Amino acid sequence: MYFTNRNGKKERLPDFIIPGAAKSGTTTLYQQLVGHPLVFFPKERKEPFYFSFGGDKPNYEDEQFNKIPVWRTEDYLNLYRTAGNNMLCGDASTSYLYTYQNAIHNMRELYGAELKNVKIIILLRNPIARAYSHYLYLIRNGFENRPFIEAISDEGIAKWKKKRWGFDYLKYGEYYDGVKAYMEEFDSVKILLTEDLRETQVVLRDICKFLDLSEFDTLREVAANPSGIPKNRMLVDTLRKNKLLKSVGRMMPEQTKLRAQHFRDRILKKLLKKEPMPKDAQQKLLAHYTPEIKKLENLIDRDLSGWLKS
Repeated sequence: MYFTNRNGKKERLPDFIIPGAAKSGTTTLYQQLVGHPLVFFPKERKEPFYFSFGGDKPNYEDEQFNKIPVWRTEDYLNLYRTAGNNMLCGDASTSYLYTYQNAIHNMRELYGAELKNVKIIILLRNPIARAYSHYLYLIRNGFENRPFIEAISDEGIAKWKKKRWGFDYLKYGEYYDGVKAYMEEFDSVKILLTEDLRETQVVLRDICKFLDLSEFDTLREVAANPSGIPKNRMLVDTLRKNKLLKSVGRMMPEQTKLRAQHFRDRILKKLLKKEPMPKDAQQKLLAHYTPEIKKLENLIDRDLSGWLKS
C-alpha cells in the first residue's frame, strides 16, 4: 500500500497488520507467511512496534529496551522501501493489541484516508496460559526472577511494568476492549485462536483468501520462541545473545535464516523446562479473566468455554 507524504512523495506502508496478542502464535504465523513469494516483512525487524509510539521516544526505565522499538517515523518507512511493487507488506508487532488506543490513533495519523484498506489479523490465546507463558519467556530471557504469584499481583505489576513492557501480565490478556476497537475501526478484521494453528494449512489457506493472495505450499515446521526455565543459563544465553551468531544471521538469505532459527529454537526447547503453573496463581487468573472471556465470546462469536477449564 502506498500513501503520499507531506512532501508529495509516495511511501510504502503495511497492507496488513498482526497486532498480537503476545505469546499467542504470531511468530509461528509470521514464519509461515514470510515464505509466500508475494509477502514482505522487514528483514531487520519482525516486530517494529512503531504504532505503539508513533514518533514518540520510548521512556521505560530499561534503557536497553528503549533501543528496541522503531519509534521514528522515517526509520519505520525505511523498513518497507525495498518491498517489490507487487508484494503485500506486513507488520507483526504484538504490542499493538496491548497498546491499542495509541496504536490505532497513530495508524490514523500515518495512513489517513488509506486506513480503511488495511487488513487486521488478531491471534488470541487462552489468557491464563498466555500469562504464564509470557512469564516463562521473560524468565528464559533473564528479565524475570520472582515467583509467578508475586509477578501477577497488583503490587508486583505496578512496580515492574515501568521497567519495560511485558511485565503487565494481566493487561496483556484483557483482549475485549482492544479487539472491539479494531473491529470498529477497520473494515477487514480476522480473529483467530491459537488452537486454530493446529490446522496450519487450513489457517494459511483462509488467510491467503483474506489477504487476496494465491495459496502456497511452503508449509514449514516451526518451533518458534519457546518459553521455559533454563536448565543451563549459559547455553541458553549463548543461543539467544551470541553476537557472532546474530551477525551471521543478519547476512543470511531470509529462508536460510528461518531454517537456522528453527534449528536454534529446537535446541533451545530442549534446554528449557516447564514447571506447572502454581494452583493459587491459576485460580487467581481464572477469577480475573472469567468475565473478560465471556464478553469476548459474544464479541467474536466463538466458543471459549475451554479457556475456563484451566
